[in-house]
Amino acid sequence: MPARRDARRFWKVSESHKAILAVLAFGALIAPAMAADLYVKAPPPARTYFSWTGCYIGGDVGGAWSSQNVSSTSPPELINQAPATGSVSASGVIGGGYVGCNYQFNPAWVVGVEGDYSGTHLRGTATATNLREDGTPVGSGGFGWTNNLESIATLRGRLGFVWAPNVMPYATGGGAWGRSSYTSIDAFNGGCPNCGGTSFSNSNSGYVVGAGVDWAPWSNNWIVRLEYLHYGLNGASATANFQPPSTGVAANPVWGNVKVDSVRVGLSYKIW
Repeated sequence: MPARRDARRFWKVSESHKAILAVLAFGALIAPAMAADLYVKAPPPARTYFSWTGCYIGGDVGGAWSSQNVSSTSPPELINQAPATGSVSASGVIGGGYVGCNYQFNPAWVVGVEGDYSGTHLRGTATATNLREDGTPVGSGGFGWTNNLESIATLRGRLGFVWAPNVMPYATGGGAWGRSSYTSIDAFNGGCPNCGGTSFSNSNSGYVVGAGVDWAPWSNNWIVRLEYLHYGLNGASATANFQPPSTGVAANPVWGNVKVDSVRVGLSYKIW
């Protein structure tokens, strides 16, 4: 009987050893797989910190709309002619280039300065009937005014808010300068040469305000832009002289302040 009990005890011990060995063997088999899985699922390295600090150069294109009030008055020596008024409006394509620099002074805010030059062809014409002082028509003839805004340049400050690491809405404002060509005619009864006209070019200063958003979808260097700008430029005045053989001043045309609105898309490269 003792011999049988020892045999059973030995058998039980052997079975325990077998279970332990089986567990160790299984662990040895799956350990490399677990290690490989842990290696694959390791967190990726942190992204490079995006910075808006630096200078950039780019180009843009879009649409623009302008409006301007115009008027003409007769000199005192010409009697029985009423003043005339009108409104010039135009629309067209606008586009050009820009260059600027930004400084990100904390994680959420960016300040910068930018200059741009845009070419356009905002040409509009207005006409009015030539009236006597009592409001009755003089007869054939009339007033005409034309303004063609050819280019606009600005120098602006910018203040941006970092909405996401690579997305920055901003507000902007500063000085603006426009180049325009003007024509005007005042035709009396019977028309020219019984008329007075003028044609000239002039540069006008003013202001610009607007807002936009810069987005860097591909890298820290390429920046896409959507921007709205509103310009207010000073007007111009002139003297329209009679055509020969008549002499003297026929009218004094005035072009009021011109308002321009533009929406553009742009692409720039941050050079450093």
